[in-house]
This record gives sequence, structure tokens and C-alpha cells, in this order.
Amino acid sequence: MKPIVLIIIFFFSCYCGTVTFAQDKQNKKQTAVAEELVMPEMILINNKLTLRNAPVGRRVEIFTILGNKVRQIEIKTPAGDYELNLPRAIYIFKLDGVVKKFVVR
Repeated sequence: MKPIVLIIIFFFSCYCGTVTFAQDKQNKKQTAVAEELVMPEMILINNKLTLRNAPVGRRVEIFTILGNKVRQIEIKTPAGDYELNLPRAIYIFKLDGVVKKFVVR
């Protein structure tokens, strides 16, 4: 009698486990699609800031390495170039949770 009960419990647990696993798989798929984010990109070459995937209406804040705010640029288009004319130093750029360090030479 014991082996039959164990076999029934085993099959029942396997059956319930697959249903739960399938539901977890579906939830993971849905959350992966919902959490797809495009992060803004910042590139600094020859004192010229290039932005890609930037949120319009937000601001790029530029700080010195000591934490002093040097400049603030309002974004008008998602992709664009901005001439900075900054003196030689190390700067920290901040835009929508993206923080990057650049060296102006």
C-alpha cells in the first residue's frame, strides 16, 4: 500500500510543479518585455558632447571633480551635438540616472 501512495504523491507533485513552472516562465517573459529600457548615451570628443537616446526636456548637468556645477544643458532633441568649450579638467556628466566621467584635454 505504501508504494502506491508514494507513486501517487510523486506524480501529483510532478504535475503541480510543471504548472507552476509554466506560470513562472510566462511571468518572466512579461516582465522582461515591460522592463525594456533604452539608456541615454553620452560621448565627449574634442569638447563636443554627442547625445543619443536622450529624453527630450531633461537636462545634462556637468560638474567638476570637486562637485561644483559648471554647466547645465537642456535637451531639445533625442540625438544631437552640443559644443561645450570647457577648460582642461575632469568632469562628471549626469543625465537621467546615467553618470559618466570625462577628461577634457
